[in-house]
Amino acid sequence: DCGCQYVILGHSERRADHGESNELVNTKAQAAYGQGLKAVICVGETLAERDAGKALDVCTKQILDSVPESATWQNTVIAYEPVWAIGTGKVPTTKDVEEVHAAIRKTLAKKLGKGNANRMRILYGGSVKPNNAKELLSLEDVDGALIGGASLKVEDFINIAKNSGAC
Repeated sequence: DCGCQYVILGHSERRADHGESNELVNTKAQAAYGQGLKAVICVGETLAERDAGKALDVCTKQILDSVPESATWQNTVIAYEPVWAIGTGKVPTTKDVEEVHAAIRKTLAKKLGKGNANRMRILYGGSVKPNNAKELLSLEDVDGALIGGASLKVEDFINIAKNSGAC
């Protein structure tokens, strides 16, 4: 009613603190499509999962189970948010970000077709700051950023946009 176009689903706090499963995220995404909203579906691993070498497995499973079959590049955006990096100031290496984003794109291609996957936006959202935005946003398969805490600080948000080349 107020003109919203997007809804964020599957964010780590909802998954962890409210027990939202991949299947519930999928159901919510379908409901969002039915109301004319675009779904931003978040995926990401915990520090324990990363340390166990399971980051790609976790993100792949989240994509396979959370993204509806009816998802298209027009109605869905994916946001990779390593849970351990949110609000901590810790950032995965650029190699890690590239690896996960490539795996997400590959999984989307298997699930939804290559053309759909190639056009779908995959955002990075783990402690994006003015000093790392340009490097993160220049990576292959990183199509933008989902800014969390830094969006609450006007100077930081403006500098992220400037440093990323968006302004």
